[in-house]
Amino acid sequence: MNKEIYTLFLKYLNGEHTAAELDVLLAYFEQEEKDPDLDRLILEEVQADVSPDPDSGVESLADEIGQRLFDKIQRSSRVKSLGLWRQVAAAVLVVGLLTVGLFYYRSDNKASQDIASSTQYGTDILPGGTQATLIIDDGSEIPLEDKQDGIAISETVHYSDGTALAVKPTTYATLKTPRGGQYQVTLGDGTVVWLNAASSLRYPIAFNGQQRDVELQGEAYFEVSHQPDKPFVVHSRGQRVKVLGTKFNISDYTGVASSITTLLEGKVEIEHATTQQKQVLVPGKQAVVSKETIRVQTVSDVSDFAAWKDGYFIRTSTTLAEILPELERWYDVTFEIKEQPTTRAYIALNRDAKLSTVLDALTLNYGISFKIEGRRVVAMK
Repeated sequence: MNKEIYTLFLKYLNGEHTAAELDVLLAYFEQEEKDPDLDRLILEEVQADVSPDPDSGVESLADEIGQRLFDKIQRSSRVKSLGLWRQVAAAVLVVGLLTVGLFYYRSDNKASQDIASSTQYGTDILPGGTQATLIIDDGSEIPLEDKQDGIAISETVHYSDGTALAVKPTTYATLKTPRGGQYQVTLGDGTVVWLNAASSLRYPIAFNGQQRDVELQGEAYFEVSHQPDKPFVVHSRGQRVKVLGTKFNISDYTGVASSITTLLEGKVEIEHATTQQKQVLVPGKQAVVSKETIRVQTVSDVSDFAAWKDGYFIRTSTTLAEILPELERWYDVTFEIKEQPTTRAYIALNRDAKLSTVLDALTLNYGISFKIEGRRVVAMK
């Protein structure tokens, strides 16, 4: 085991390191191949006092690592939120560095993802990708190309690269993603919507009324075009979200007790679908709409809840039960766990990773082993 690096890590956490020692430590974290015994000890030190405190040693070291890798992230065309580098770096330290297959940046070379191989858990499962169906007025369903990232609506329907689709909806259309799929749509007013797995968005081809109404089932991230004289309204199962121009994420899946709206920029008004109770959100706030009430809470980092559109699962101090539904939808699997651990951990997972990589991270953080049986993932004692 590399005792020198371990000693440097402890010195860093205690604030006793020199600039030269920090350079040595950072160089170790940037290596692709590391000492598994050393990483295990470092992880134990981190997990002994996991804290979302931004002033903690772990968070500070993550800043340093992230800064070193910032240029790499900028070169990755798929990462649109440059603030992600810091979150990913922080989470990587807690979930076992890079030894469990987590990534600081997304590679466009996905050759390693093409084949599902045999692993210690069983036959591996590939991650989801760009999959969706466009349903037009007459009920016709058009499978969309998985090599495209999204579609745009104007007088015609075309892919984001300009390629036209041989379809012309007259009034409404619905974009629908399966489990293991996501897609993007640019609406007629310029609003951009990222649709997560197992979700659907119904929208008009043109917004001709006094407000811009769309209907959501599942989860979507919105960047709404600013039109002060024509509010944008998202109708979902448990709520109505009214905005003028802003960035926010809505998660409102059938079968889940609450609808969750997280605001990144601007201002939105949440109206309860049953009680008509209203709450206004400002950036950094999140509305949890249950059957009877709206509860507003502060979120330590709201961008975590939109990280999925940039290719990551990121959660601060999360339980296994909280992260599993997202993994089930993305990998199209069902987890079977009799007793959920109460442990909380930082999680940063690349959505391009195979399921075995994710299971490595879950095992490391929550102390549970798994076995893949077809589309079932069973917890082992």
